[in-house]
Amino acid sequence: MRQWAGAFNARDLAGTPVGDATIRRGVLFRSGKPEAWVPQGWQDAAADGARRVIDLRDPRELREPISGAEAAGVRYESMPIEDPDDTEFRELMVPYMMHTNQYSDYLRLFGDRVAAAVARIANAGPGTVVCCSAGRDRTGLVTGLLLRALGASPATLLAADELATRTINERHRVSNHPYESFRPEPALSEWVASRAAALEQFYGEVDAAEFLREHGVAVEPAREWLFDE
Repeated sequence: MRQWAGAFNARDLAGTPVGDATIRRGVLFRSGKPEAWVPQGWQDAAADGARRVIDLRDPRELREPISGAEAAGVRYESMPIEDPDDTEFRELMVPYMMHTNQYSDYLRLFGDRVAAAVARIANAGPGTVVCCSAGRDRTGLVTGLLLRALGASPATLLAADELATRTINERHRVSNHPYESFRPEPALSEWVASRAAALEQFYGEVDAAEFLREHGVAVEPAREWLFDE
């Protein structure tokens, strides 16, 4: 997979082990905010197999319009999984969810929305890009629940979280973020370890398959397009 021009924390999930299968190339991707992509980036994404982008953010988070998607033949879909005006959300997660130790509360507050996003991805078909702002927490939660329900191990999901966390940290080295900043070592490894411990606890307490079943979500359709034979 090439680097999509303007994109950050973007990757093809090809090769990810999920039970006895592995995700095939060009069918499922994750990324940070797509309005950062320049028009060539959309062309790059399309060439790698992207056909649709499912954005988990509230539309108010976009600071500039999405530009270049239609010309590249990529459909942009807004599917927000949270209500930024929810009082308890604002009390618990101001300015936003930024650690895996908040995943359980997030599911409690927005379980219906999260489950609906998982269902959309499971039924979307190949060429699906899942994104949020950093491509870390909301993206990690939604893709993690899908893959866990399909049989991915917690270790696989912890590794994905570490990669996303370290990658966005590198972006903070050169970008000006209002709430986060670059973490040098050993602070970064301590942050990664704290996220891993909380994420492992989360998957120990939350049965992803059962959670999705309770919300009427079937993940089996994803098997038809997600995995190598």
